[in-house]
Amino acid sequence: MIAGMDREELVLLKFSKEETQTKLRWEHSKEFEYDGQMYDVVSKEIKGDSIFYRCWWDHEETKLNKKLQKLVASAFDNDENKQRNQKQLNVFFQSFFCVSLFDWQASLSEIPVKNCNNTNYLNNFSPIQKSPPTPPPRHS
Repeated sequence: MIAGMDREELVLLKFSKEETQTKLRWEHSKEFEYDGQMYDVVSKEIKGDSIFYRCWWDHEETKLNKKLQKLVASAFDNDENKQRNQKQLNVFFQSFFCVSLFDWQASLSEIPVKNCNNTNYLNNFSPIQKSPPTPPPRHS
């Protein structure tokens, strides 16, 4: 049926011999995928290092393959939309937390050795109140 088609309905694709091994994904000797599209080979002509394929551009099979890829991706959580939504959700949740670290290093001059009245200590640290204020506040 394909061999009897009008030449204007066919697509002419030219590849080097190396490209036929690297750029084309062959289903079998008369059918390949190139750039996400399926083609059925009607004729093949070799001229030097180039190979010319006259092909039927199989739109229906291309559409079916894309649907199948989407179903498989969805089944294995490789769906692009799902991954994008997951990344956006992660960014949203990360906005609730402080992720930046502060870099502080104590130097020996800031640490009191014997005397709690050391002025360096008072300038760099606030006192810690260990007991509640006396008397406790009253609530009405």
